[in-house]
Parts: sequence; C-alpha cells; structure tokens
Amino acid sequence: MKIVIAGAGAVGTHLAKLLSREKHDIIVIDSNPDKLVDLSNSFDLLTKAVSPLSIEGLRSINVEKADLFIGVTPHETDNIIACMLARKMGARKTVARADSYEYIEKKNQELFKSIGIDSLILPEMIAAQEIASSVSRSWIRQWWEVENSDLVMMGIKVRENSHILNVPLKNLCGPESPYHIVAVKRADETIIPHGNDIIRSYDLVFFMTTRKYIPYIREIVGKENYPDVKNVAIMGGGMTSLFTAKLLPDYMHVKIIEKDEQRCRELFELIENKNVMIIHGDGRDMSLLQEENIPNDEAFIALTPNSETNILSCLAAKRMHIPKTVAMLDNLSYVSMAESLDIGTLINKQNIAAGYIYQMMLKADVTNVKTLMVANADVAEFNIKEGSKITSKAIKDLNLPKGATLGGFVRNGVGSLINGNTRLQAGDHVVTFCIGNDLSRLSTLF
Repeated sequence: MKIVIAGAGAVGTHLAKLLSREKHDIIVIDSNPDKLVDLSNSFDLLTKAVSPLSIEGLRSINVEKADLFIGVTPHETDNIIACMLARKMGARKTVARADSYEYIEKKNQELFKSIGIDSLILPEMIAAQEIASSVSRSWIRQWWEVENSDLVMMGIKVRENSHILNVPLKNLCGPESPYHIVAVKRADETIIPHGNDIIRSYDLVFFMTTRKYIPYIREIVGKENYPDVKNVAIMGGGMTSLFTAKLLPDYMHVKIIEKDEQRCRELFELIENKNVMIIHGDGRDMSLLQEENIPNDEAFIALTPNSETNILSCLAAKRMHIPKTVAMLDNLSYVSMAESLDIGTLINKQNIAAGYIYQMMLKADVTNVKTLMVANADVAEFNIKEGSKITSKAIKDLNLPKGATLGGFVRNGVGSLINGNTRLQAGDHVVTFCIGNDLSRLSTLF
C-alpha cells in the first residue's frame, strides 16, 4: 500500500512510526525540510520537502498512485485543500485532521465526501472522549468498553493492598474465572502473561471482564475505598478541556481554570452547562486551588499545552490527596517519566489520532483501535468474516503471534471471555491485545 503523509509534526511523525513497521510504501512530505531529517534517518520510508498544497509537488511524489493520502499538518485548511487536490489527482482515499467540531458531525460527512475527503478526525474530541470515560472511574487507569455489550477491559495499577499479588495466574484465573488478565505493564516492559507469571505491586494490570464482575475486581485489587468522582477540576481552557467538560456526566460539578481572561469569556459562551464553573487564574497557584476548594475534588485533569506543567500539576494534586489525576502530554518523550512518577492516566492527542488512522491500514474488518502508549501496545476490535482463519480451530490450536492475546468476544450482543477451548464464529466481535507490531500479523487471521 502506498501511503502519503502530509505534515511531519507530532501526529505525522507518530503515524509514520506506526506504519513503517508494517512494510508499507510510505512517503512523508512537509514544506520544512528540517522536520524530515530525523524521519528519514530513523524509519524505513521516504521523505520529500514539498508543500502539500503544491500541485507540482504532489505530482513529483506520484500522488495519483497513493492508496491513502493523510493530511495532518497543523492547519485545518491546508489539510482539507491538500486532500481535495490529492483525491482529484487520483489518490484512492483521503483523511484530514480538522480543528472544527462542525466538520466532523455526521450530518456533514457526505458533504466532505463529495469534495474528496473520506474521513476527518478531531484529535481533541477523541482525547476528550477518552478522558471523560477514564474520569468516571477514579480507580481505573485505562478503560475499554466494547460497543453494544457488557464486555470491558480495564487497566488498573495494583498496590501492596491488592489480594492478587504473588500468586501464579493459573491459580488466580482459570477457564471458568469471571476475569482474565490479558497483559501486565511492569516498569518499562509489557508482558503477555502465562500461568506461572505473578502480579507484583505497582504493576499496571489489564483485566478483561463483564460489567457484572467489575465490583468484584475492584475488591480484589484493593480499590474499594476510592471515592466516586463528583467534582472535577480541569487546568487549561483549550479545545480538549471544552469537549471534556461537555462530555462529562451531568451529575459531575466541573471547574475549568484558565489564566487567559478572554478565553474565559469564550468558554463561558461556549459551555451551556450550569454544572461547569469557569475560573480565571493560574492552575499552578496553590492559594487559588485552596480558595476554590480543589483539594476536596475527586479528580484533577491537567490539559495545558505544556507537558511539564501538566506533570508537575498532577504531582501537586497527588500531594493534595486528589485520587484521580489525568495529564495531557504533547511530548511523548515524557511518557516513561510520568509513568514512573505514578502520575495517573496519561493522554496524548497525537498518539490517539495516529491510532485512529492506523486502523484503516489493517486488512481485517476492524471497528476500533486504541494505542496504549504507556504499554507500547494496541487494543483492537475485530469483526469476524465468513471463512476467516480464526474460526478454523479452537484458540489453543491456532498459531497466534507471540505478542498477541484474545481477551473476549461478543456474540448476539452477549459478551464472553475467551479461553483456550473457545471456538470463534463468523459474526463474532473480538477484542484483542497486541504488543509491538503483532496487531498487523494477527489481523491476517480475521
């Protein structure tokens, strides 16, 4: 597959990294040649310093032969125009990064398709959806809800009071167990566990279960005393904060702290929710936080454009004993450090956007892909087609990639866990967990 990525910023770079491991024919273009140097040296791909708005520039890279053209420059208008040009010149499919919520509304999708844009993504909205889902459960780091069923995957940091420490997994969760442990993140390593592996304190453990057993898992990991979130403080008043405030449940009381007075006025006009308060001030000001009763909130979300500020603010919130903290990291190089500091849930818009586009590259029928940057892993949902290899044998007899595991499946709307004796069928909806580049290899079975 020939893929053109227009824009060598954070999204384009991360997407190039993901796709280069799949052996696609990739070319990254950007009008700034300095942005391309590291890409060409680090990954198996081509780069060219041309403007994505230049017709001659697009001709020079043979855009007419592109299977996919992706516009992810920092400018919405440039992305849209570049995709329109590429499609008119022969590119088979186009995806553009947008900044406006109006552009991604379903009622406008046909309009954009008519001008040559197959899909638009708004990273701030996708990030806000993930934040809102995470904040609803103060004791969970990662949450994956399989659509139209009661099947869920949860990433939980276990500590000394957990009841599942130092016990071989074969004694914890057998074939009839109400949960499966599909992966473990320990320090800098992500493990697909086997029967003799054990859980240690401070592991980030990924459970697959059904809604019925969520309280049971909460008990065995020692999180019963974590309070439900009713009061949320958001530091920073950007687009991600705006969308997050709109998506949080109505029963939550939200405070947005923004130091720019004009932006505070804009937020006041944009948010029509009586449970959202706009506070003009600096979220790093401890006296302000005390004055606004932030230490008594159950969740603190740092969404400023500065990764360092977000990390330090969440550390301060931890010292104030706020149980749930979320930090947005625009700089991926801070992820490992933030995880080691036990910051809480980490969000990266570029990583989320790249994962969304990445699912379009897979050969199978994939409805969703979530890249877990703290675990260097992907979670994906596959719809099984008639005649797929995955249906030919029981799971234990299939030659699954070493870094992949199947967590659960949905059949006729009912969620179930997968074990070695499970035999999948066409029409099943399957949730998988994959480390490294094993997602692409696993997709060939579907």
